[in-house]
Amino acid sequence: MKQEISILINGKERTYKQNSSDEKTILNFEKEEVAAALEEACIDDYKILSAPLKKKEILFKNKKISFIARKKTGFTFQNNGKAFSKQIMAAIMAAVVTGTALGILVLMVFSTDVTEAGTSKTIPAAVQKETAQANSTNKMTKMPAIKLELSALQAGVFSSTKTAEDAVKSIEEKGFSASVLPLDDGKYSVLIGIGNKKSQLEEFKADYEKKIEEKPLYKSLSFSFNDLKSPVDVDATYFTNGNILLQNVLTLSQLPKNNQSMMDRTLEEFDKWKKHGESQKERWKKDTAKAASDYEKQLEGAFLAIKESKKGEISWAFQQKAMDSFQSYQKLLTTLK
Repeated sequence: MKQEISILINGKERTYKQNSSDEKTILNFEKEEVAAALEEACIDDYKILSAPLKKKEILFKNKKISFIARKKTGFTFQNNGKAFSKQIMAAIMAAVVTGTALGILVLMVFSTDVTEAGTSKTIPAAVQKETAQANSTNKMTKMPAIKLELSALQAGVFSSTKTAEDAVKSIEEKGFSASVLPLDDGKYSVLIGIGNKKSQLEEFKADYEKKIEEKPLYKSLSFSFNDLKSPVDVDATYFTNGNILLQNVLTLSQLPKNNQSMMDRTLEEFDKWKKHGESQKERWKKDTAKAASDYEKQLEGAFLAIKESKKGEISWAFQQKAMDSFQSYQKLLTTLK
């Protein structure tokens, strides 16, 4: 607010205006998105999923501060008729406070038990790291449930691990992919392929039936992981985007070979996602960090299998990496419970 002041100088009236300035600074920091998803893109019946994250903005607003003195800035003490200014008194008080604090600090240093002198102990780096990990796990935040909905080709169901593993070995020797999936009823399913939907598995089913008498069956896989916890929100996006990457790699395996741009963009997002995980793993539990590394390795192998497959070829090598990635992702989510 401006005020006008009229002053008479030599009988003439002059008007002066008081100016005030307010400064307000808004600092807007944007957290880097750790999103593995691409914008939604459709080619024929193929769709790359999209789940962009909302940027979180942190606003710091400074209160209005006026540097113009509006009141009398000094006060007096009787000292031989002289007045001390407010600034001088503030300096004296600051000196007293600083001296007192320094004195207390010196007393604290030299008041330790003499018997402890020369026996200083250094905390090992490994212990410090474990302590940091323990502190981070104590501040876990709840994550939303993650659901996996996939289609699969099932070669058979077995009552024991050994018989299922023997079946997997026999199938692999014939040039096909195979993986054991434990079921809720204590039995073991042997899968030979997975996809986002049944139509992605038709060519694999036909190729398998040509060389093996048994016909594989289509099977729907549905898993829900609840009560998951993460150290911080930004880490939660790493785990949820792992699901998006798995679905996108299955879609990419079905795209025409001449669509290299979609592969390149997905690989770019994969690299960002992986780098974020590498920067955060020290904050995670040991089993979570290990499972995350295993999952990253399997996904990387799936991308490589797609790139190495030839046009028109049915890549069972990709299916093996896809099923291994699926199993690794399940193990990773289990460590978050």
